[in-house]
Amino acid sequence: MKKSHFFSQRLEPLIKLFFVVWSLTPLLGVAGPQDSSVPSGVDDQARGVETELDVPADFHKYYGQRVNQWKDRERKIAKLDIDGDLNYDGKIDNDDPGDNGAFESTPPGLVLGTGELTKILVRVTPYRIDFQGEVVIGLEVAGINRAVRTGQFDSFEQEVASTGRIRVWKDSERKELLLDSADPEKRYFEWVADDRLYPANLPGIYPRTLFVEGVSVAGEGFRGNGGKGVVTGKEVMGSSGYSGDLRLLMTISHREKGTPLQSYPEYRKRFIKSFRTTFDHILFTVRKDPQVKDFINNNAEGVWTLVKGAK
Repeated sequence: MKKSHFFSQRLEPLIKLFFVVWSLTPLLGVAGPQDSSVPSGVDDQARGVETELDVPADFHKYYGQRVNQWKDRERKIAKLDIDGDLNYDGKIDNDDPGDNGAFESTPPGLVLGTGELTKILVRVTPYRIDFQGEVVIGLEVAGINRAVRTGQFDSFEQEVASTGRIRVWKDSERKELLLDSADPEKRYFEWVADDRLYPANLPGIYPRTLFVEGVSVAGEGFRGNGGKGVVTGKEVMGSSGYSGDLRLLMTISHREKGTPLQSYPEYRKRFIKSFRTTFDHILFTVRKDPQVKDFINNNAEGVWTLVKGAK
């Protein structure tokens, strides 16, 4: 009995340690093969891997200090919120939980038909802080590879071939193009205000509404594939792909006085900033046909329109 009791005392701490480690594996990022690849043959609604591009937070150097480093909210330049009609009722309501929160960053995000135009609202609340330098409001579009955890593609060509295509316009008449997900020269746009204008005149610098156009579905023209395809490495995973494959991201950051205008890739590399960067984003999926809608106001606010000539 004494010998048995001796071994049970030795084994009990090991058993407890095993269960503690086992329970922590999701937090430690330990998971199965699905983290690095996704099985083929999934349907159009499949979520795929949740990537690092879905929740742009402190994992990316571009966004400056980590989320909890500054406890004082005044260390941020401004509060930012971009919203769309994610419940397809013809109204963008900041108080409607169906138009906010996880719906923006959970695939499929906002669904557009090819040739369909939707309105996006931009709300910015400047913080009145002791400020010198420039306020940079950046708008960018990027494709998401849901076959890998990073969400990154091996090349721009690969990304364009295997994701949908959207254009972002300043106006509903499509006279001023800001972004095009398939054009390497139209992936980033910024508005700049210096400390003479900030914060009182900041709302006059950027547009209060944007318009996103669904151009084509993912995978069109890639190796003759008319459907969707998600690329991982050099291979195409499946024939139908995944939804939520495009991300429209808006940021508000600080650029010190006298700093020359930096290109988009170089600007991302900055790590330490005087003020935390504010950001918000919406995922998009482009499908051949528009999402079914149940308008509550007969679309009186012009949230959804068809591009002239589109079916």
